[in-house]
Amino acid sequence: MRDAVIFDMDGTLCDTSSIQHMVEGDDKDFAAFHAASADCPAHADVVEAARAQHEQGRAVLVVTSREFIWRDLTLDWLVAHDVPYDALYMRIVGDYRKDVVIKSEILQRIADDGYTVLEAWDDKPAVVNLWREHDIVVHVVG
Repeated sequence: MRDAVIFDMDGTLCDTSSIQHMVEGDDKDFAAFHAASADCPAHADVVEAARAQHEQGRAVLVVTSREFIWRDLTLDWLVAHDVPYDALYMRIVGDYRKDVVIKSEILQRIADDGYTVLEAWDDKPAVVNLWREHDIVVHVVG
């Protein structure tokens, strides 16, 4: 088993505060939100944490609720912001269950892939609680 850390994407690595309005209220537009996220800045302190974890030899796992169709955009953003990562875990296209359900299943896949998650960086309260329920040290962003 390899020691690993989880980093969420939207609102954590990627500062989506300027486009958050696109996914609030009754007229949510996730396609526009994710497309616009390509131009969002990084949360510099979170990116620095990812780099530090990578330098310590821990696997950096990007765990996002973005659908797989946004994979290339996500990878491009990670490269553009010099975020080291060992694996990217994403939502299956068309799976609209709650983020906490998706990430719970991803956590099992992570274990199956041979990782032991020690820490996580996330911004959503329900997901923060999920990580804590699994004895993962959480750094709350935002």
